[in-house]
Parts: sequence; C-alpha cells; structure tokens
Amino acid sequence: MHGALLLAVSFSFLAQNIALCGEVTQGGSCSTADDHIDPASHKFLSDCDDTTFCSPSSAGSSNGTCQPRTCRRDEFPFGYNKSPSLPPLCSRGSFCPDEGSGCKPLLAPGQACQLNRDDQCAPPPDWHELASNQNFNGSLCLRSTCTYANASLGQTCIVDDVTYIDIGPTGQQYSNTITRDNCQTPKLYCDRSSTQCIPTKALGEVCDADRECQTYSCGTSGTCASPPSMPFHVSAWQFVVTAFSVVAAMATIIMMLVILHKRLRLQRYREIREYYEEQMRLRRSMAALHAAAAERYEDVK
Repeated sequence: MHGALLLAVSFSFLAQNIALCGEVTQGGSCSTADDHIDPASHKFLSDCDDTTFCSPSSAGSSNGTCQPRTCRRDEFPFGYNKSPSLPPLCSRGSFCPDEGSGCKPLLAPGQACQLNRDDQCAPPPDWHELASNQNFNGSLCLRSTCTYANASLGQTCIVDDVTYIDIGPTGQQYSNTITRDNCQTPKLYCDRSSTQCIPTKALGEVCDADRECQTYSCGTSGTCASPPSMPFHVSAWQFVVTAFSVVAAMATIIMMLVILHKRLRLQRYREIREYYEEQMRLRRSMAALHAAAAERYEDVK
C-alpha cells in the first residue's frame, strides 16, 4: 500500500471502534449474505469475528460456518493479539481478500476488486514507469474495478471519491474524502470538470487538493507547498552565521570564566594577606609584651 491507499487505510482503522466485526467464533453459524462494507469506515464486516471468515456450506447457499482465516494481508493483523498461529502472507502474484478466505491470483484490468485494494490488481507490463506513491506498482482499484494508472496528457480519466467518517470523543462526526484517479502520477492529475488528465501544479500555484500538486501537498493557504517530509536545505550564509555564533558564544563563555577565576584568585589573595597581617600584628604584640615583662623583671631584681 502506498500514498493515498495508506492514508485511506489509516482512516479505516481509526473508525474501527464504530465498525465492529461479528461475534461468531470458529464453528459457529453464519451467512455470507451478511458480508458487507461499513458505510462509515468502509471496513469489511461479517457475522464472524476478526480471526475467521464465513464459509458457505454448499454451492448456491449463503448459510455456512465460521472457519479460521487461511491468509492475511498485514504483517500484524487485527484481532489476533499475540497469537503465535497467524495465517500466512500470500506469495508474489497473489493476494489475500478482505475476508481472509485464501490467496487468489492477481486480477486483470476490468475485473472487480475490493475497495482500496490496489494490491489485488496485476501490475502493467511497464509498471516500473507508472509506479508511484499514489498507486500499487502502476495498478489501481478505482470504483471497485482494476485499472492501470496509465492515462496520459489529454486522455479521459476516472475520478474515484471515497469518504471516511470517524466519530470523535464528543460524538461529533469527522469526514475525510480521498480522491484518486488513473492519470500518470505525479506529473498528471484528473481534472474533475473536464475528466481529462492535465499537468500537476508547481510550488505556489493555487490548488484544491493534494493530488493537484507536483509535491502532492496542498497547503492550508490553498497553494502547493513542500511536503512535510521534504529535507530542509540550509544556505551557505546560514552555516557561516551559525558557526560564528557558536564560536562567539564559546569565546564569551571562556572570557567570563577567566574573569571569574581572576576575581576568585584576587579575593583569595586578599584573604591570605589579611590573615598574614593579622598574624604579624599578633606576633609583634606578643614580642612587645614579652619585652615589657622582661624589663619589669630586671627592675624588680
């Protein structure tokens, strides 16, 4: 999954709390007629829980039993917790359907696919030229039909809108519409009014959606902007100013430390000198007292 598909799946997971799967466990009775897509989250739902799928008991009958899923599409599938017995991933050239009923061969263009499952469609022969972050190896599942992302400039194109609804903590509904088309991305996009592929817009041009921009990022100001993942290039003068600021800060700190050290040494020197002078005064006083006592002793003698 790439680009818009990954974003669409992320919104589907956000709405899982309001789109719960069935509660029938392995071996329980179910009906394939109850298999459906949740209108808000577009998550696949059935009578069975997240680790099983509804297998019909006989041909032409919708009644069946919940059987363990035999494949998975995600590295860490929902509902298994830390179970060591995960179903296997499908090999190259096959896909696992939403219900997990088993790996199936990739679908040719025109065949029916499940919602937002570009990975169910077989890639075109020139997939390496058509592949981008807005499709899966050059293939798309638009309007539940496999197609190639190969519509060129001026050709008629297909626009597919899918709206995801999530309920916030206060009960308020939030919607997000994902729009995709089969034009050669990222250099073209499908114009909704003419249903023809036209060139994507450069930085600073007015836009209504991300898909209209070469960078696939329409800013809040309504113009094409650099995507958040775009590396930030620093100019040479910014390097010089930053280096000068660092050196100046280091020199300032060193000078402050030197001045502080000198002041501390001067204070220590004054304390030692005062102590020395006090000791000399005491010594002179003791010498004078001793001399006076000796002189008095001589007088008395």
